[in-house]
Amino acid sequence: MQQLLPISLRAFVALAEAGTLGAAGDAIGRTPSAVSLQISLLERTLGHRLFNRGARGMQLSEAGKVLLHHARILFKAESQALAALRDAPLPGELRFGMPQDFAASRLVHTLDRFRRAHPQVRVHACIERNRVVAALARKGELDLALLISRGSAPRALLSHQRNSHWYAGRDFQWKRRQPLPLVLLEEPCIYRSDAIRALERSGIAWALSFSTADVSAMWAAVAAGVGVTVRMDLGAPRHVVQVDETLALPALPATALSLVSPRSSASPSVEALATLVGRALKRKAGAAVSG
Repeated sequence: MQQLLPISLRAFVALAEAGTLGAAGDAIGRTPSAVSLQISLLERTLGHRLFNRGARGMQLSEAGKVLLHHARILFKAESQALAALRDAPLPGELRFGMPQDFAASRLVHTLDRFRRAHPQVRVHACIERNRVVAALARKGELDLALLISRGSAPRALLSHQRNSHWYAGRDFQWKRRQPLPLVLLEEPCIYRSDAIRALERSGIAWALSFSTADVSAMWAAVAAGVGVTVRMDLGAPRHVVQVDETLALPALPATALSLVSPRSSASPSVEALATLVGRALKRKAGAAVSG
């Protein structure tokens, strides 16, 4: 039986209303390529072309116009249902996972706000290495997860591209004739790989000064002046600073921060928490969330 995935329908409506892949991606927090993929999946599922691609850009086909009419009805009904349930108590329990990077961030305050707003929901927070959270999400052992990846994660409710930077303690000094001391998480770690690859491509000698499985220990070593590390521009503590320009270090590839619901249908409590987390991420789209 054919099924229309909500994420595909939202990408379709966003593109129909915005007119371009870029604007549609901005509207729903996804990359243009992710929007294009969802449209292609939707067209294959329905067996109809939904857009005519021409000199004037993306124009709705006749089938697209029919789908847009019904999609708006569906989303209106969804909004009405959510509004009707918004003030009702949400029972049950919820398992939320996020990387250690955000253990001391304002996202934790978001969890506290959710608990106060919905005291009947028992929230089990899993704060682990990113690879552990990703593995639990793949197994379906989490209801909602925040993940770091190279591109937008599959089944992402929203995704933000984040720049990566070099970080050091405020008093860190490096004599360029000596290898650059690195403070890194143990493998596998996307930032560890990015840091080493960028330095080797630039011909900068490096030495591993500190390696750990714990993000808090990593930041403590960086703050103490043991060396520099690489992380996304979200979640860095205030006692470290970006040193990309001051140390003339090479540029780094971006990563994506995605909010994922592994289950095909989310409960009202999952939807409510996803909304709060999504708002927190959007508010901090241009600044760190460390608090």
